[in-house]
Amino acid sequence: MKWVFILGLILATPALAAMLRAQPRMLLPACFLLGLSIFLLGPKLWAAPVSWPYWPGAVRGIYVSFIDAIAVALIAATRPARTPLTVKLAFLVYCLGLLVSTAVAQVGLMPIAFYAWQLFRTMLLFIAICRVSATVQKAPIALIGGLSLGIIIEAGVVAFQFSKGIPRPGGTFNNANYMGLSLDYVVFPAIALMLGTRRLIWPGLTGLAAIVIAVCGGSRATIALVAIGIPLTVILSLLHRRSGRKFAFAGLTTLLLLVAAPLFLWAASQRSREVLESSDQMRSAMTLSAKMIIADFPLGIGANQYVPFANTRGYNERAGVPWNEENRVVPVHNTYYLVAAEMGLLGLVGLISLLASFILVGVRLLGRQWDDEVNELIPGLLAAMIITSIHISVEFVAMDFILHSLFAISAGILAGLSAQLRRAPVPSGTRSMGPRALVSPA
Repeated sequence: MKWVFILGLILATPALAAMLRAQPRMLLPACFLLGLSIFLLGPKLWAAPVSWPYWPGAVRGIYVSFIDAIAVALIAATRPARTPLTVKLAFLVYCLGLLVSTAVAQVGLMPIAFYAWQLFRTMLLFIAICRVSATVQKAPIALIGGLSLGIIIEAGVVAFQFSKGIPRPGGTFNNANYMGLSLDYVVFPAIALMLGTRRLIWPGLTGLAAIVIAVCGGSRATIALVAIGIPLTVILSLLHRRSGRKFAFAGLTTLLLLVAAPLFLWAASQRSREVLESSDQMRSAMTLSAKMIIADFPLGIGANQYVPFANTRGYNERAGVPWNEENRVVPVHNTYYLVAAEMGLLGLVGLISLLASFILVGVRLLGRQWDDEVNELIPGLLAAMIITSIHISVEFVAMDFILHSLFAISAGILAGLSAQLRRAPVPSGTRSMGPRALVSPA
């Protein structure tokens, strides 16, 4: 069956690309479907020509999915867009870290190939989002709209699971930490859009969905960062452009957070003190294990290799990581340490540079305005990048393809909006730039 699915993707992708080229108005529905697919279809509608289902790494095969097909079709149907040089250099450093760590890898190359393929798919998605965001005026809003609908549906699933007594429900992802990290990429842009435009219903529902997911999931990091990220989005939005509507919604948002504060505190206290202390001790032991690996192998052990390496080489044992399935089948709960261990210090520099480069793009865009509601996404996208950079310091799930895809979408929109500004003419006697000749499908 998987070969039938793969053949279907191979045949459908050029047909979809041809349709999008012939009918540009279909680009917006394609963007919306892509955003929605990240949650509803991304985790399920895929096939793997090569699969290692029991491999304890983040990537367990050579996957192809419905998301890849849409990404390739969007690339074929849109014109090129220039990516900021800082982003290119940062990504090059990250890839160089991957190559160097592969050259000195202590174990097999196939798991590394799995991650390299995932990174390639992520790059394709980023290029697709950048191009369509630079070409089609409302594409970023369609993408965030699709993602928001996915989050709203996930909130319903999480609430249902919680009502059935499932501890720390994670929606269709079955992992509260995974779901919590995904919120960063969706909720803040949606709230920024609500603050700066007349769109109210679905962005507002997205914010409420985030609170439901955070409270039911009970992740301390998710609760804290949602509570921090929403005010940060409001502040950045006011810095971007002030208006009476924004000040009014800023007040309502503050009131909502105050009302939700008892719920946040209740959710954070649902796990007993003993459980929290055990979790903190486990995380500390895993961090110690990662530090020992980094000290011994500063060039890295190879991507997608951490768990078997830490177990078979005795690092987890010496660090005091308890020998049970919950602890020994997952890597260190810190993406920065995980990347440094697997892809060396060079890979870590690449990751930090990549995050910093997109934050810099967002900061640069924050001071620019044009007469279109799309620019109101910028504060939310910038907040998403800042909060994500903090959040991954306590999570490893960022190495999964769906989280890679969410990062690629947010980053691609920022890069696409930056390309819009470079393409736009500068009106005589004005200080601001804005897109004047973008495709706007009817």
